[in-house]
Amino acid sequence: MPFPPTPRLEALLNGPGRWCRLEHLHETPSTNTVVVQRAHRGAPAGLVVVADRQTAGRGRRGRRWEDRPGGSLLTSVLVDVAGAQAGLLPFAAGLAVADAIAAAGASPRLKWPNDVLLDDRKCAGILIEAVPGPTGELRFVVGVGVNVDWRGTPRDGEAARWVSIAEATRRPVDRWGLLADLLESFDRWLEEPPSTLRPAFRQRCATIGSRVRVTLADRVVVAEAVDVDDSGGLVLRTAETTVTVRAGDVEHLRREDSPGGTQ
Repeated sequence: MPFPPTPRLEALLNGPGRWCRLEHLHETPSTNTVVVQRAHRGAPAGLVVVADRQTAGRGRRGRRWEDRPGGSLLTSVLVDVAGAQAGLLPFAAGLAVADAIAAAGASPRLKWPNDVLLDDRKCAGILIEAVPGPTGELRFVVGVGVNVDWRGTPRDGEAARWVSIAEATRRPVDRWGLLADLLESFDRWLEEPPSTLRPAFRQRCATIGSRVRVTLADRVVVAEAVDVDDSGGLVLRTAETTVTVRAGDVEHLRREDSPGGTQ
């Protein structure tokens, strides 16, 4: 991507919103790692780091985030929010990414807790990390990876099940424009209360109403996902009870795949 950024991004960085500084890296192990390091050293909230390529991008639970060089939007931002709002960050981030992808002409759906889907295939992932600041206060790094244009790119393993915006829309996508849409939307959603965020997330979440298999640290739960609570937990209904999970790997199932229960 060329640099300096577009006039629209310049306006975002110099306007009344929360974003104040943009760093562009051609290559880095992980944009989240860069922002975590900056946060430890007292970087201002509103820092945005974007890279053309990651060599060791990270997803949830230590997984590696794969990207095609130049074919993805890879960015991490630093935000400071009150402790009570921290549980809502996945809602705000997910909605912002979905808004940006929709602005590019696609029809995204959210998958709890941190993925964005196009036609039931992964298009984007979000990684949120809490880090201590220089005086011990808790700060939050929100990393986003969006598959922008992977047309003609061979892939295998988990990436074979992913899709890019350009593949879904059959037209090119401007990454700087996508970044601007993401930042604008994230700024708006971060100002919203739980009473707005929760129903907005619920409406766009493909997980709610789906039969799911949730792999937790100590067990596997097969159930129907029925809701999300105000702190971001996924509410599950089995044949025996209702439980709320805060973290876990979720697989959407066909109705006939498995009966509900705990394994």
